[in-house]
Amino acid sequence: MFIELAEVLDCPDCRSSAGLVAFVDRAEARRVIEGRLGCPLCEIEVPIRGGTMRFDLSGAARRASEAVSAAGSVPAPPPPSPAAETALLIGALLAVTDRAGMVVLLGPGPAAHAARVAHMGDRLEALAWLDDAGESSATKIEDLAAGVDPLRGAAPDGWPVRSGALHGVAMAGPVALSLSEAERCARPGARLVVTSPTPADLDSLADSGFHELAADPTAWVGERR
Repeated sequence: MFIELAEVLDCPDCRSSAGLVAFVDRAEARRVIEGRLGCPLCEIEVPIRGGTMRFDLSGAARRASEAVSAAGSVPAPPPPSPAAETALLIGALLAVTDRAGMVVLLGPGPAAHAARVAHMGDRLEALAWLDDAGESSATKIEDLAAGVDPLRGAAPDGWPVRSGALHGVAMAGPVALSLSEAERCARPGARLVVTSPTPADLDSLADSGFHELAADPTAWVGERR
């Protein structure tokens, strides 16, 4: 986890907007390998192990995991095209070469391309977000210096990100979560990319806070109003 990322994270439990505080046990190149995140108000603790923020292991995240189980895990997309091409597509649709800041790659499909996407931007951090069961090459420690910030287990209806902090979000269809948190966390002009959207996804996206820029069977792209 990039140590300065704590400035845009928020407690998913009390939602106080007070932010989270990073406690570092081991770091490499300004990235926390071992440590924890703490909320200064409700005092939950989120372990950081092997560079991954483990919201699934905190008390708040255990409660959140019940919500994840009830809502269903973020599904994996159909077998992707070659990894480099898929990463290039996601990066281009998110317009990462024009942005500095943080993007969320949600679910095992998009998260697997976090390192390649992070390389495409200048001072770009890619938050590779998986549910507790997900696995991704994006969580390898050697990728951390490339701008990858792995996160596991946070609830889809309680993103641990401050409002208006994100420059982009990518996820795979079918979308199994409400888009309200993506709307809250995205700043004006931020991109939302949904690969392989279903007809139901397109209906939800049409009613969301994102204005459609382009759409075809392979991807839907919108911009935060």
